[in-house]
Amino acid sequence: MPGEVVSIGRINIDVDMKVDKIPGTDHHVICETGRIDYGGSAANFATQSAKLGVKTMLVGCVGDDEFGTLATRAITKAGVDTSCLLVLENQTTGIFVHIHDPNGNQLVVVEPGANRFLEKRVFEEEKLVDAQLLHIAGAFPMLSARALELATSNGMILSMDPGRAGMNLEYDKLLRRTDLLFLNQGELKEYFKITPSESALRSFAKTFPGIVVIKMGAKGAIATDGFEYCTSEVFEVPVVDTMGAGDAFAAGFVTAWMRSERIEQALNVANAVAALTITETGAQNGQPTLDEAARLLWRHQISIDSVLKTFKGREKSRKSRAKKSAKSKKGHGSN
Repeated sequence: MPGEVVSIGRINIDVDMKVDKIPGTDHHVICETGRIDYGGSAANFATQSAKLGVKTMLVGCVGDDEFGTLATRAITKAGVDTSCLLVLENQTTGIFVHIHDPNGNQLVVVEPGANRFLEKRVFEEEKLVDAQLLHIAGAFPMLSARALELATSNGMILSMDPGRAGMNLEYDKLLRRTDLLFLNQGELKEYFKITPSESALRSFAKTFPGIVVIKMGAKGAIATDGFEYCTSEVFEVPVVDTMGAGDAFAAGFVTAWMRSERIEQALNVANAVAALTITETGAQNGQPTLDEAARLLWRHQISIDSVLKTFKGREKSRKSRAKKSAKSKKGHGSN
């Protein structure tokens, strides 16, 4: 059983280095700070979703190296179902190298490793059909087409966050069945030639049946289905590291929207989750629980009680079933 949400996409080892200045050709520099962590958009989404209390499965590929073993172990420890991860022989786990300076200049080098085979691997669809939502993190033309067919055939919600490599996706086909589309300002302009004005976003959202969610960085976020139009300001926090913030944001939005179907509430939860994520280093280390996100929202006089109740109700039901099971076993033991 996959649970409520299935996240499909990349799993990486992140190498992050902060330097005084981006080095030129043949330059040798010492970084100010550096670290190795776990990342990849789909993995980041999945771990955040699980930390928010959602039963989540991750579909992706890792190599049969030590990094693949360590990443899988960390993702599983976060509460994610990793039974559908493929471990590929004689392949390395993906590596994402991020070099950046205090002025915002950056250099990104990626070794896709096992991730490059995700498009070519047919995931076991029968293991996913009971999920409520499929989230595609990244640009995978063939995989996205298969996911669309799976979602359509089984009445599942389809969520897409194509990321920086999404130019080659066939949006005219995919958007016909997309329920949630996550983009940043640059992607909105590059892929759809649209600026994030209210009129343009309303018009764009009316071209497909779902909701478009625009991540605006320091300017907050916007979401609209073409009729309802909502904005959310960022929550001021000490910024330590923005790696993985967009993936955490998407997981926060999905979590709240699946339970309330209220765009404004989902947008506020998403911004709170992203804000807490960036207070620690690494894409996954600062990811909050739903209670932690709720406390941040409460400090800004924003209530998400309707979302919290859905989890408390489920936990109460689980404890009740466990209690009945224990009584039943006790009764059998006394005979």
